Amino acid sequence: MTFISSANVLLISLALVQAEPKKAKVPFDETQAKTLQQEWAESLQSPVEWTNNVGMKFVFIPPGQFSMGPNGSAYRVRLSQAFYIATTEVTLGQFRQWRKEHQVADAAAEFNQDDRPAAMVNWLEAQEYCQWLTEQPAEKEAGRVYALPTEAQWEWAARAGTATVRHFGDEVKGLEDFAWFNHTYKPNPRHEAAGRGRQVVAGLKPNAWGLHDMLGNVWEWCADRHINPATGETRDPVMRGGSWRSGGFHCTSIAHDPGSPNQRADNIGFRLACRLVKKPNH
Repeated sequence: MTFISSANVLLISLALVQAEPKKAKVPFDETQAKTLQQEWAESLQSPVEWTNNVGMKFVFIPPGQFSMGPNGSAYRVRLSQAFYIATTEVTLGQFRQWRKEHQVADAAAEFNQDDRPAAMVNWLEAQEYCQWLTEQPAEKEAGRVYALPTEAQWEWAARAGTATVRHFGDEVKGLEDFAWFNHTYKPNPRHEAAGRGRQVVAGLKPNAWGLHDMLGNVWEWCADRHINPATGETRDPVMRGGSWRSGGFHCTSIAHDPGSPNQRADNIGFRLACRLVKKPNH
């Protein structure tokens, strides 16, 4: 007969408690998404959600694997590390804590309110904002490192466990419950006015992770910019998710639009991802 000491029992118990949960594989529903968030956050001793020093709320996104891109050209992607992503696009109020005088040119006054998504922000400026926020004393103390999401992180977050082109299905029907997009006017107005433009963030339903406006409102910059010194090849960054000017066709988890690093428009903004280099103080 083999005897196990109480100390060994304790060690075995701790190992079981701290065992890493299984990585998520699509498809899974909203209930499973919430469970995955909770289990993975607990395993890493991290919160499921928190709010930073400039008022951005972040939620935990567990690692997983999925088919990225449209049918016919999709490829398997494995995200081995969990990350956090903001529940909304960066607002003008949050952006103005860095650039106080920032305005969206030619937009009616309602579209320059602090609760609207930041726009007229190019890829380089979005990167600079991430660096500025990371270096703020409160954020450094919490161990938070901000960046634009990679395309893979963005699509994994936008899909929220689904294998369809939108997190609620393949059809455009129902998109108005989740996205601000161009489904009521033609052609697009030249400038934001008469209610046509960027809308208040988090005004519509979130996806299963708890993320608002992943589709529509403003296109969102992603971090990827491919440079190959050996060949001299350079690929510009892309935007994801569609915008208030987009038709429903572009408001999907798979659509993307290439853009110059210096490109600005009233329908281009961004959302932040974050990794924790140490456990935040709560």
